[in-house]
Amino acid sequence: MQSPDELLDWLYGLKGPSLKWDLETAHALNALCGRPDRAFRALHVAGTNGKGSVAAMAHAMALAAGIRAGLYTSPHLVRPEERIRIDGDEIAGPALFERIGRLRGLAEEGVLSGALPRFPSFFEMMTAAAFLAFAEERVRFAVVECGLGGRLDATNVITPLAAVVTTVAMDHVAILGPTLADIAQEKAGIVKPGIPVLAGWLPEDARAALAARARAVGAPLHAAARELAIEDDGAGRFAVATPERTYRGLVCALSGAHQRRNAALAIRAIELCRERGLAVPPEAIAEGLARVRWPGRLERIERAEQPAFLLDAAHNPEGAAALAEALAAAERGGARERRWRVAVFGVTEGRDPLEIYTPLAGAVDAWVVTRPAIDKALDPAAVAGMLAAAGASVEVVDEPARALARAARLAGETAGGEVLVTGSLYLVGDARRVLLRLDGPGHPSRETQLPWAGGASAADPR
Repeated sequence: MQSPDELLDWLYGLKGPSLKWDLETAHALNALCGRPDRAFRALHVAGTNGKGSVAAMAHAMALAAGIRAGLYTSPHLVRPEERIRIDGDEIAGPALFERIGRLRGLAEEGVLSGALPRFPSFFEMMTAAAFLAFAEERVRFAVVECGLGGRLDATNVITPLAAVVTTVAMDHVAILGPTLADIAQEKAGIVKPGIPVLAGWLPEDARAALAARARAVGAPLHAAARELAIEDDGAGRFAVATPERTYRGLVCALSGAHQRRNAALAIRAIELCRERGLAVPPEAIAEGLARVRWPGRLERIERAEQPAFLLDAAHNPEGAAALAEALAAAERGGARERRWRVAVFGVTEGRDPLEIYTPLAGAVDAWVVTRPAIDKALDPAAVAGMLAAAGASVEVVDEPARALARAARLAGETAGGEVLVTGSLYLVGDARRVLLRLDGPGHPSRETQLPWAGGASAADPR
């Protein structure tokens, strides 16, 4: 029997770029496992931004209702166990790697016998491990987040109670397609016959593409723009009106106006699941929102005798704009004075650093550019050159831990200074590892890729 370290090295060695991407392998692997997805009911969540937050909120609501619930998300911040949660806890390492060992044996036999068209990828193996865990741990309901896109995502083997597409924006264009309509079509691939789908506040091209898919397969389409309204209730509380009722006095543990929109989507998604038999009372919805935790999204870490650290995984223009608005809103509302702020910034392939920098330029006083600990990180010197040309006060510290220390010194020169870590979810993971003294293997070199409908293919630049 292989040790967990040996299995992890093997798992991380499952490279994606040389493989042909399809859904057949995920279906075949699921079948070899005995179709564990049939043992639980699910909510399927896709989207450019917000899908992880919506998934975490829906999971928290189910837990508040006393339902044994699972959550599958990606990527992880520090260790792969984070991707699979059962009730309130991430899966234990031994339990995960026992299943990975079993899956390796199944996959090797399946390739030899012809039952599998190719060897599964890292993401396909993790998805199968999650579904096995949910089935074997007798989870009744699971919230399943798409890894990338939707149509060819390994999670798309499930038939859920309902599906959600949170947002659609220009992201992963080399993989999902060059237009909003192309990207929306990939995400709309999770829509299945007869299964209700909830569309977030989408641009018109994306909304039309999702509506066309829903009509084509006979899926009831619910649009946030028609069905949801959000109002400020004062004192930090808000109300959400849905076709079923108005939820008042809500408090979301995740900060930012964008999280209120995510909360509204999670509420409506749970209502759609409730219409199909999931028992989640209104009080559980409020309780779940108040208790939800989603690390790395406007996450504040205070350390004795050091500036505060604010971690947010904004890695595209829309995410950066939401972060900038959240920072400004906290200052406008008096929740926090304007701080002298130093950003630790790192970007990965496929991103335009200036598109992330620009919304945040007015909220950040100095920038420390670093290299996230993953092989697809952009060269910090090149990124710093772009920021400097745009007028930023910037310096380069190549290694993330040293960059955090340098930013803390800079922020500490001014009373009330703050360090913002952003630009990449991988960099946020690096920061959490250092600041919270966490152990974990970090990230695989590459995540799963897939071709968009036009046939293009590239390594995932997430």
